[in-house]
Amino acid sequence: MLENEITEWIDTSAVPREDIKKLFKLFLDSRKETEITKRELHKIDSMKEVMIQEITGKYKFYEFFFDKVFSERREAIRKDFDIIDKGMKENNRDLVSSGVAGLSQIVSTSPFTDMEKLKRLIDNF
Repeated sequence: MLENEITEWIDTSAVPREDIKKLFKLFLDSRKETEITKRELHKIDSMKEVMIQEITGKYKFYEFFFDKVFSERREAIRKDFDIIDKGMKENNRDLVSSGVAGLSQIVSTSPFTDMEKLKRLIDNF
């Protein structure tokens, strides 16, 4: 029934039949492009979510890794200060000297000086 009504309208319309066909084709092409665009946007959104998850995962990994690397140094520094404190309380110059030497060694080195070792540590995690 709808097809007959459309045909009748086209036949009685003041708009030339060819123009109506062109308009309808443009409408269909536009609709097709809209659907393609929707699919592409969905694909891009999916890719974006995957990338955000990857970046978040890497961030959390590096945060965890560097926290561990520096927590070891933090512990070693704390222990050296404990040795220095004990040496001062006991008036023991050897303990104080030992604590200062250990502290000096820790703060004068960087965990980043040996990049190959750092890379191996990261790879092992």
